[in-house]
Amino acid sequence: MRRFFNVIFQLVLSALAIFLLTAVWIVFDGLTDLGEKADVALVTGGGSSPGNAEQPRLDRVVKLYTDGEFPFIIVCGSGGGSAGDEPGAMAKYLEGQGIPENVIIEETRGKTTQETAREVAAIMKLHQFETVMIITDYYRVTRMKLALGHEGVAYIQKAHVGRLQKADAWKIGREVVALYNYLGKVYVLPEAEKVKEEAQVGADKAKADAQQAKQKVDKSLDNLAK
Repeated sequence: MRRFFNVIFQLVLSALAIFLLTAVWIVFDGLTDLGEKADVALVTGGGSSPGNAEQPRLDRVVKLYTDGEFPFIIVCGSGGGSAGDEPGAMAKYLEGQGIPENVIIEETRGKTTQETAREVAAIMKLHQFETVMIITDYYRVTRMKLALGHEGVAYIQKAHVGRLQKADAWKIGREVVALYNYLGKVYVLPEAEKVKEEAQVGADKAKADAQQAKQKVDKSLDNLAK
């Protein structure tokens, strides 16, 4: 019993260490800006109309656009529900800050990070954009970057919003969980389904072979009986 509890204790310590290291990675990666002069900027929403959460991101977009860092902007977020038309509200805010309507592209179909990345990759392909600059809260940068890379976006730059503070601890923790949830859905589950399908094919083949062998034996017995 004591050995069992020691194993459990070691597993808990390992899980905690992985959790903390992932959190450090998310913070470091998110606070480290990369690149400039992208073809398009991507600014993510947060589930509500521009306010305390979205305005810092949008203001950063305005600043970087004014500095000539990119000529086009993709705003993404919820297209309905309690949040209303979030990309539409974000676009309206940007237009109110002097950004032309024709440079803003609204993305409303993505409901998850994976779906959003897929839609953004499609938009980039349609408009022949090669480079994207992610503009979002620093602790959300890593997951969005990984998702875009998985969808085939090769050149990803990043410009973070916010700074590390004690109040962000629970947000970072939640992001660690969300990151592993995303990785599980994208990498682990498809492989598990593949193994399951291969096992099913193998089982079906074994069943067919057994049935065929039984038929041969029955036929042989019938011949002997004659």
